Amino acid sequence: MNKSIMSNKSLTRKQLYDLVWSKPVTHIAKEYGFSDNGIRKICKKYNIPLPKNGYWSKIKFNKKVTKTKLPKQDDNPQITLEKSISVVSGGNHINSQMALRKKELKEIEDLTFTVPDRISKPHKYVTATKEYHKQLKIIRKRGGWSSDVDSSDALNINVSESLVPRALRIFDTLLKVFDKRGYKISSNKKTEVTINGQSYSIRITEKSKRVKREDNRSWDSYVFVPTGRLCLKIDDYSPIKEWADSKTKQLEERVLDILSWLEIRAKKDEEQAIQSALWRKKFEEEREREKQLQALKDNELNRFQQLFDTASRWHKSQYLRNYINEFEKYALDSKTLDSDKQEWVKWAKEKADWYDPFIEKEVDLLKDIDRDTLKPKKRNYW
Repeated sequence: MNKSIMSNKSLTRKQLYDLVWSKPVTHIAKEYGFSDNGIRKICKKYNIPLPKNGYWSKIKFNKKVTKTKLPKQDDNPQITLEKSISVVSGGNHINSQMALRKKELKEIEDLTFTVPDRISKPHKYVTATKEYHKQLKIIRKRGGWSSDVDSSDALNINVSESLVPRALRIFDTLLKVFDKRGYKISSNKKTEVTINGQSYSIRITEKSKRVKREDNRSWDSYVFVPTGRLCLKIDDYSPIKEWADSKTKQLEERVLDILSWLEIRAKKDEEQAIQSALWRKKFEEEREREKQLQALKDNELNRFQQLFDTASRWHKSQYLRNYINEFEKYALDSKTLDSDKQEWVKWAKEKADWYDPFIEKEVDLLKDIDRDTLKPKKRNYW
């Protein structure tokens, strides 16, 4: 949460009127911690007129202006303004997250942000990087390839040879600060620091500029020329933040800025990760509820389909029995019920009992037939 140093000041209606006619509202707003719109609302509330557009421009060029008089009213209320005391720290207002974090870090006694001229007790990754560059020189002199040198534990540095010592001193200071803050550091192919479970890739490179080739080619071609300016980059899949040598500030002076930014970013990313995890959990729970609901719906429809099929089978089995009974009755009445027809009636009644859902009499020759579809049952082969 942003903190600010505040002091209260009470003004009469007349004093506020004199104030808004003495300087632009935007200037007053900055002094008193309001928005300019907030000042205008206060003036409107207390019926205090404000200079019209162009008033201060005319004043600037000594042109004639008209000042609106303060309307009279019986009461003269006290108007309280909260004035913020402007304090600057490291080029940032104290209310900013960066300034507050830098102030907090500066108050920690055992943290050192000054990059020394010489490294004392180098960090293990700095030692590994020195050895890597030493072996790299030897390999290159022999005409070998950089891939022939083991780069395990070497810091991610890509600069001119003359800038390697500077890059190592900056990295050494930064890594030691990370260690004291309890952050996890790894360097295998790329250098990473993990803060609050959030990992960030760090590398130091050298700025380059594109220069046109001076040759006799018929087309323009360019080369990238190192500038001698160091740049520290925080990467994800692409650079997300960088600090570089400038005309007024060297990279060595940005260690506190780098740490402050990383801690603020890590806190923000951690909060986003928590929110994302909660969203995913909610999404998965909702999807599981939908899945269960769909299963209930499918089961309900299947049960209804079974009910419908069973009722249809029962209706059809009664239809068969009625037909069989009518066939038998007609044969009796016509005195044509011979042994063949009697055998058929017996066979037909057996099939009606096989098909009837209340009876489902077993018939050997129909064991492999599905009563609902009257087709062979599906067989599992495994």
